[in-house]
Amino acid sequence: MGKIRDTGVSPIKFFSSNFPVDYLRALKRQDGVYFSAVIQNWLKTGEAQLLDCTALAGTNLDSGWLQGFQASGLQNIAAHGVCDYSRQHASYFSFHQIPEPLDVHHRRLLNLLVPHLHVTLLRIMHTLKSNTRSTASPGNRSLTGRELEVLSWVCEGKTSAEIASILSLSASTVRNQIQSILVKLRVSTRSQAAAKAIRKGLVVSRQPDSILGHF
Repeated sequence: MGKIRDTGVSPIKFFSSNFPVDYLRALKRQDGVYFSAVIQNWLKTGEAQLLDCTALAGTNLDSGWLQGFQASGLQNIAAHGVCDYSRQHASYFSFHQIPEPLDVHHRRLLNLLVPHLHVTLLRIMHTLKSNTRSTASPGNRSLTGRELEVLSWVCEGKTSAEIASILSLSASTVRNQIQSILVKLRVSTRSQAAAKAIRKGLVVSRQPDSILGHF
């Protein structure tokens, strides 16, 4: 997860598994921003990015980055992310060494998968933050996974009855969840909770014209 800059992403939290270390180091500039042709294209278009090392001829990608990509031994990259409502923060996910040619099916899979990965990552971040603060402030409580789900639908303007139907819960359970959310966010109304959630990047937009596809 990180902050969006004009030329790349400045990580707040960085997770990596089996990505070539030298390649990641090459992406990081002196100002701490991670830059690559893939990230730059994603920031411009908001669309899932597919890059296959066997089909790079004639592309307009930055030559310096392209050489580093090929030297890293990476065969391909499929990347996408999710921006928050303000488009200031995002989660960005990049996968490599996919054992088949990349095509439209991988793009569709990223569009479906990445928003769920973003929500999962938010839950992990909230859990880590809650554990860090628990010693200094025992009374501080973070939102549960279910509360984040309910809150995301509150931000979409859904009523308690509609949320109950969507999540297969009783209306009373949803009302209790919302009351708990209000207490934890220290607000008095649903609209205040939605505004605070959007401001803090706790939820991701489900609107079809939102930018899908961020650290």
